[in-house]
Amino acid sequence: MNRTPLLLLALAAACARQPRTEESPPTPSARTPWIRARSSEGVPVLEAPATVLPSPEGSAGVVPPYRARVVRVLVRPGQQVGRGQALVEVIMPEVTTAAGAHAAATTRLEAYGRRRAQLEALRGEGLVRLADLLEAETRQAEARADQQAAAATLRTAQIDPATAAAIVEGKAPVTLRSPIAGMVTAVQAAVGDTREPTGEPVVRVAGTGDSLVEARCGRFVDAPEARYEFVASSGARHPLTLVARAPVVDPKDNAIAVWLRPRPGSRLPAGLAGRLVVTLQAGAGAAVVPARAVALADGQAHVVAQRSGKPERVPVEVVASSGAEALVKGVAPGDEVAADAALAEPPADGAGGEPKP
Repeated sequence: MNRTPLLLLALAAACARQPRTEESPPTPSARTPWIRARSSEGVPVLEAPATVLPSPEGSAGVVPPYRARVVRVLVRPGQQVGRGQALVEVIMPEVTTAAGAHAAATTRLEAYGRRRAQLEALRGEGLVRLADLLEAETRQAEARADQQAAAATLRTAQIDPATAAAIVEGKAPVTLRSPIAGMVTAVQAAVGDTREPTGEPVVRVAGTGDSLVEARCGRFVDAPEARYEFVASSGARHPLTLVARAPVVDPKDNAIAVWLRPRPGSRLPAGLAGRLVVTLQAGAGAAVVPARAVALADGQAHVVAQRSGKPERVPVEVVASSGAEALVKGVAPGDEVAADAALAEPPADGAGGEPKP
């Protein structure tokens, strides 16, 4: 008799009688990884486009205040010039006329001054009529008025009225001077050219005034622990100090304008484009966690962290968030948090224990 079928039946019956062991529920670490929150030092909180603005004394275009004919060009591109240095010699009929009027008024003023002094001396002896003295005073006042009008014209052309007589005598040339200290970047004039006040600048000068960086942000982080840097396209990083922020949002791009200044002695070329990078200093009380580690419940953001070996909701404040990571306050660097809060939520009563099935 073949006993093999009977043996197989007996083995099957024995297996059927053995109790089935129940599977234990998964632990949180089995459903989602647990990771340690990282330090926030050096992690960008905000990045925004930024541009270096020209200083008020960062550039200047020199044009004649009146119609002028170029007589001599005194500078070339690439040359350093000082504030008030002569750049171009010109002939301006209005200035020459004003110089002549100033010199003539000065001569009359001196003459009437001497005449008045004589009349005052004779008046004490009763030898001068009051009308003669008043006439001298009137002529002196008229000469002073003419002198002041001519001086105003000369000052418009950046010419010291004291040089009016020298200009009339041909001893002092009429020049266009640089309003700032800097470097000549362009000379757009030749001898014999005639220039109008509304025309192109005769000379352009680039100065070295203090730099100012403007950034436009959808939001802005203004905190004592914030650190600001301008990162140029070359990768060079320049620390910045916050100067001011606009009190309103620009409706054109829904952005807030902020202005920052480089450290003293650090000058950035006007027009340089780059990025404003905002980070938090060490000890700012923030930590970096995965973006999915942050969940929202009842309007409050939280993470699930290990507390005494059990998962527990910990309220946090989201400082910044990117596609993969979030910068939060409420947990410290080194704390263990669930990489995905949705897979490690503790029971609804918050007493800890096994995770939700």
